Amino acid sequence: MSLRIKLTLVSVLLLFIPLFGLRFSDMIQKDLLESRKETMMFSARAVAATLTGHSGLLAREQFLSINPSTDLYLYPLQKPIRINGKNDDWLVQSEQAQVFGREHLIYAKDSDHPGSLTFRHQLGVWKDHLYAIFEVTDPHVIHRQKNSLRVDLSDHLKIATEDQNGIIRHYIVTTDTPGWVNGFLMPQQPTDPYPEKRESRIQGMWVATTNGYIIELRMPMSLVGKKLAFSIADINNPVKRDIETIIGTASTSDTSTIGKAISPSREIKEILQRLDRPHSRVFIIDNNRQVRASYGHLLDTTTIERADDTGLLGYISSITYRFFTPLYQLFLKPFSVTTVTSQPTTLNLAGVDVALKGKSTVTSYTPDSTTTEIMAAIVPLREENRIIGAVVVEQTTNSILVLQNRVIEESITLAILAFSFGGLGLLFFASRLSSRIRNLRDQAASAISTSGTVTTSIKKVRTKDEIGDLSRTLAMMLRQIKEQNEYREKMADNLEHEMRTPLAAASASLKNLAQEINAPSQRIQNYLDWAISDINRMENLLTAIRDATNLQEALQLDFKEEFDLDKALGVWIEHGWQATFPETIFTYNGPGQPCLIHGDPSRIRQMLDKIIENGVAFHKPDTALKITITHLGETVQLKICNQGPTLSSDQQKQIFNSMVSLRKKKDTLPHLGLGLFIVRTIIEHHSGTVTVSNMTGDTEGVCFILNIPLYKLKAP
Repeated sequence: MSLRIKLTLVSVLLLFIPLFGLRFSDMIQKDLLESRKETMMFSARAVAATLTGHSGLLAREQFLSINPSTDLYLYPLQKPIRINGKNDDWLVQSEQAQVFGREHLIYAKDSDHPGSLTFRHQLGVWKDHLYAIFEVTDPHVIHRQKNSLRVDLSDHLKIATEDQNGIIRHYIVTTDTPGWVNGFLMPQQPTDPYPEKRESRIQGMWVATTNGYIIELRMPMSLVGKKLAFSIADINNPVKRDIETIIGTASTSDTSTIGKAISPSREIKEILQRLDRPHSRVFIIDNNRQVRASYGHLLDTTTIERADDTGLLGYISSITYRFFTPLYQLFLKPFSVTTVTSQPTTLNLAGVDVALKGKSTVTSYTPDSTTTEIMAAIVPLREENRIIGAVVVEQTTNSILVLQNRVIEESITLAILAFSFGGLGLLFFASRLSSRIRNLRDQAASAISTSGTVTTSIKKVRTKDEIGDLSRTLAMMLRQIKEQNEYREKMADNLEHEMRTPLAAASASLKNLAQEINAPSQRIQNYLDWAISDINRMENLLTAIRDATNLQEALQLDFKEEFDLDKALGVWIEHGWQATFPETIFTYNGPGQPCLIHGDPSRIRQMLDKIIENGVAFHKPDTALKITITHLGETVQLKICNQGPTLSSDQQKQIFNSMVSLRKKKDTLPHLGLGLFIVRTIIEHHSGTVTVSNMTGDTEGVCFILNIPLYKLKAP
């Protein structure tokens, strides 16, 4: 991989920033939840202490003597009820409805067969009025006879209340036909069956249903007092009109059994209002889990709005937030910002049972159809060493989730910005770094030619980093190599010049010595011959060095002409190479047409002599050297192949360099590794190329392949 890719991958490590942010947000949430629990528990205990500190308050509010079977809770309504004989306005409070059946039987004419009378009712208070609905299941509805003064000889609703003076009052609601109805005030004496008057303040609707009827009423709270009971009387015989069954909340005839009318405590609510807990909702419940007072709301508007930051970072963050909102949603904790307006009348939280047993606790729950998590601190409410209820303080976790989400958003935003700027910075740095390295590589590659000579130098840079040091080091190395090459080339000329004179003198002296000695012994003659032979060998060696070092200059002085390489090869093979190497077989495969090239025939012959000498030296005995010419477009390809040892890939790359020799045995001729170097120099001077490759197939050997441009006739 390139440095650019590596540094880009390193920049991916910046993506760990949001992971740390998520972990940090979880820690913040945990700590804030623990702090919130302690704060809410302290608030709940403070409310409980305040209520128990008001002498007689809980007794006045009837916390000490509650009978769940007869007492009635007058729940606050969210809005006034339309008196139309329908239950659509009561759906919000439907969980408060109670069903009365045989277990609430007050009277039965036939105790073994009490009938199928049941009713479902709800109560509610809106301002100064009590609203009630009774959904009665009665297969035989008997209405009041028209013009009859009796109101108890038909199916009817009986209401027992205690007025402001503590006197029990009885009211009956009945009708001779479904529609608008009023109540009738009954006399104090139970034996008197005739009503005293029509009570117009008790208003309602009587609506027939498929399985009975519905009574919906409204009456002022001034008629209710502190006690209240309802009962439904069922009459099935339209002739006798005897009461068959009575089912109700309590016996309306026995004043001692009439239950209490328990309504929300205004006094406790005023106390809670003075103890205002911001963004909290407080419930006071009794042993029946019924809410006796509540105050507060659960919407923390200060935590929902995003703070405006006019700085540069805030501006960038806001743009990033809008652009990457879909990404944030993958990590954010969802919650609802809508106000939880429902006011439960009964709390069935898991922690309520624990509190009613005397132990404080903190619990959490999520209301239906919302994503708002509510945390509730519940502590027992004591009076006279008795647990008579509990205090519930609720708050949403929205503020904590908002803070946690904000940490997540800022972590992701920071990661995106850091990754963007850091990634671009690293990418720019990697591009700059790789560009400098490539430039240095290109300079180093072009500084040395294919022949191994130093042609140019590397530009020096002033940068003081590692690449600058490397550039200066390479420049110094190339300068030293160039100086060494120049010295070696000059040394060859100097050696050839300096050594020829003493060698010539030594050769002349030996020849003169041989002439001066008359009839030398065979032994002395051998010494003289050996010395003269070695001197000649050294002269040949110096000649080869001179030819190789001065070849480039000599080639510039050559005269090029157009000649047919095909005819020239035929002459060179027959009269030159075959005569020189009589034991070697030469085969030639010509193109069958002229092969005109532009060059110096003597230099081409010199070049081919080197290849032929190399092929003869390495060829396998009794095998032929194959010479082939083919036309390849605008070039002529000359192949010289010999069977014998093959070359490795490294040898194929180095064989044309100067001073490279692969010969293992010595002969009388000097071999300095300059022959194939001369071949490459001459072919490049003629704008051609030379390569070497191993033969393919079952035959082992080497092929030298030369490509020489064909001569193009100029247009007249």
